[in-house]
Amino acid sequence: MSSRGVAEWLSLVHQAVSLEVEFGRHALEALVGIAETVEESVYEPGSLVGTARGIEFALSNPPLRAGAFAAVRLEVNGARVPAAALALRPGEGYPWTLADAISSGAPFEFHPGRRTEVRVQPLPVSIEGAVRVRLELESAAIPPLVWLEFHDAVRQGPPA
Repeated sequence: MSSRGVAEWLSLVHQAVSLEVEFGRHALEALVGIAETVEESVYEPGSLVGTARGIEFALSNPPLRAGAFAAVRLEVNGARVPAAALALRPGEGYPWTLADAISSGAPFEFHPGRRTEVRVQPLPVSIEGAVRVRLELESAAIPPLVWLEFHDAVRQGPPA
């Protein structure tokens, strides 16, 4: 585990202990339940597909508010995907937007209820079976980082 990973893990443990001390175990359990609900309702389960050149998956976006994001980053099994290899589009028929073209002046918009497709080509790591994907969204208007992490098995899809 990288030093960044250890620092994030320790920060999470510190926050969890602080919440439990201040509000009790029930609050911590409720928070975990909310996080799992958001993960299950944003990431489209089973949509993680391996292609000849990388991976693709979809987000359903039901609980996300309409918003513009100035930066989008992705990690697969802890390996950062280069921005030039990451592309998004707000549904089939729309053009792909490369993550390195997204900025505060040219944000990517997520719309509630509209399926967003994500594509990584080429993939920076080799994968087999289940993988961990972390998507980070930096809001154009609100400083906190929004992130989603999910684990899923990679299904084989058509060649990209």
